[in-house]
Amino acid sequence: MWQAGSAMERGPEMEPVDLLIRNAAEVVTCRGAPDGVRGPALSRLEVIADGAVAVRAGRIVAVGESARLLARVQAKETIDATGRLVSPGLVDPHTHLVHAGSRHEEWEARVLGRPPGLAGGIRWTVEQTGEAGDAALTRKAIADLDTMLAHGTTTVEAKSGYGLEPERELRLLRLIRGLRHPVEVVVTYLAAHVLPTKYAADRAAYVARAIETVPEAATLAEYCDVFCDPAGFTAGECRAILEAALRSGMRLRLHADQTGRAGGIQLATELGASSADHLEHAREEDVVELASSRTVGVLLPGVTHHMLEMVPGLSTGRLTNPPYPYMPLLARQLVDAGARLALATDYNPGTSPTLSMQAVMQLAARLYRLSYAEIWHMATINAAASLDRGQDRGSLEPGKRADLMIWKVPHHGMVINRFGTNLVDTVIKDGVRTTGPGQ
Repeated sequence: MWQAGSAMERGPEMEPVDLLIRNAAEVVTCRGAPDGVRGPALSRLEVIADGAVAVRAGRIVAVGESARLLARVQAKETIDATGRLVSPGLVDPHTHLVHAGSRHEEWEARVLGRPPGLAGGIRWTVEQTGEAGDAALTRKAIADLDTMLAHGTTTVEAKSGYGLEPERELRLLRLIRGLRHPVEVVVTYLAAHVLPTKYAADRAAYVARAIETVPEAATLAEYCDVFCDPAGFTAGECRAILEAALRSGMRLRLHADQTGRAGGIQLATELGASSADHLEHAREEDVVELASSRTVGVLLPGVTHHMLEMVPGLSTGRLTNPPYPYMPLLARQLVDAGARLALATDYNPGTSPTLSMQAVMQLAARLYRLSYAEIWHMATINAAASLDRGQDRGSLEPGKRADLMIWKVPHHGMVINRFGTNLVDTVIKDGVRTTGPGQ
């Protein structure tokens, strides 16, 4: 319940604040190191019973038990969160936000074990995106951000990648950068996604064009990304692009070793990339390398789920083995080795058409067998760390942005235990209520 002002008499030591959320059944802080929580700390989640959060000028000023904060602050507005959970806003560090078209027919073909036909694959999305006007792409992106926000995401990374040609990629970067929305959008130039057909006989020319585009892309995007994978680009090709990005002052991200091992994880750690994403084909030495680095490994359970990678297939009336049944073991090996790990949607029309970090958290438990505490850290502070923003958001701590949520359930485990329903009641971004009752 929202209330204007406060019934308290302001004492001599009372601190004025703009907003006080009080009486929460639980406040989950997700407090941890700004560069990410790892090892045994992943399983230690700070939970404050009967908790409260105080906000002033868009920043958190105090977090603690309700009785303590009620005795300390005088609030212009209060929210009574009785019977509800309060948490940090969710951070989604890997999406392909701006695109056109759907690939639902392609997916049904996969389900039924049929050839995908012509309307499928990344190049199909590139074609659809190229044909769509700027206004249409922007409207769709804003609508998608609305849905993300309603499900609790307050910061999102957005890549280009569905242009392939330099001018088309720059067009997408301009559209992403121009989005105006309460969700903060972090821009990434996906310089090497898939090879255009016309460059099949001259890969070097395509890589050279991508490198030539980097300086202009650096004026529009914070990060440069590449698809280092047997289905994408070699480690040598990716290195050339990423080193050009470093020279232009960009930070790095990698799609690493998704469909096979291509040295993506090793390249990410060597170049000091902020994140290495996917990781399905990580070997033991890659796990050790990632754990000894500051690179955050980003797991994408939405892809595992949607691409049926842990589900047996059907062929002429017989079951076939799933391609990646080992994902729970890989996730546990990464955790036990001490790697910094985050979760993301990988929102895209082909391999993970979900806008919900809630769904990703729920899938991380069901598919990868991660604990509630591990998942909460991976979807908040560690996801923020993968975007080099762990010092500013991703946890409820004094001085950080007041990006937080009130949930319809009283316990943090219920957010992950339940599935199929949006459990968010109210989203507050930079101290301002953006969704919820009366908004």
